[in-house]
Amino acid sequence: MNEAQRVLELVTEAGELMLKNGAEVSRTQQTMEIMAKSLGVADFHGYVLTNGIFTSVGPENNMPAQVRSVPASTVHLGRVEAINQLSRRIAAGGVSLDEAYAELERIRKIPCAPALRQVLACGFGSACFAILFGGVWQDGAVALAVGLGLQLVLLGLERWGAGKLFTRFLGAAFVALVTLLIFATGIGVNSDKAIIGALMPLVPGMALTLGIRDLIDSDFLSGVIRMLDALLTAVCIAIGAGLVLAVANLIEGVAL
Repeated sequence: MNEAQRVLELVTEAGELMLKNGAEVSRTQQTMEIMAKSLGVADFHGYVLTNGIFTSVGPENNMPAQVRSVPASTVHLGRVEAINQLSRRIAAGGVSLDEAYAELERIRKIPCAPALRQVLACGFGSACFAILFGGVWQDGAVALAVGLGLQLVLLGLERWGAGKLFTRFLGAAFVALVTLLIFATGIGVNSDKAIIGALMPLVPGMALTLGIRDLIDSDFLSGVIRMLDALLTAVCIAIGAGLVLAVANLIEGVAL
């Protein structure tokens, strides 16, 4: 593998890692171009979509290329920031190609937040949202408990290999069901506030934000893909919670 091909491999892997961990399409493409140019490859061509990367380098009659499928994954902005820092160091001329490969491998191995931290964040975030939407402290306490359980369910489904939409559907159903069961015991005041608060961790805020950003940048294809992802996720959340609430309305003795 010659030098240009090694640079192409490095840049494509960096872009894939950024996109997989929640980076914007435009920022990913810009970072790849900066890295390639700084490593001595001026004739670099890259096209980035929400779920794919196409790159090539060299003259038209002998052009090595890379194509990467980038499935949806867990967002890890720490990895994105680390790649941005690596890109700046490469642009400053302080990193060789071999050092860049080693640093990229280190970034790839940066661990996600521990499961306990994710569970606590989901629980306390749910409680705060329940109170923010007008609930009292009892509603916040219920949302806290439900949020803790929700993240455990999500982690279990992720380990099981369940798809994103199915996970959001089951998560929303879990939130509505457990909240209603807790309120049926007489705990809490406003079940709707507790349910809304506990559903907030499932809301596709990042997909919606990045979709709008892509549309503003005139990257319409990536923007539509992101917006469709956000819409389908929201529909699954609504169906999951709505089915449980509809069934609860038919069962005598469940207080809504």
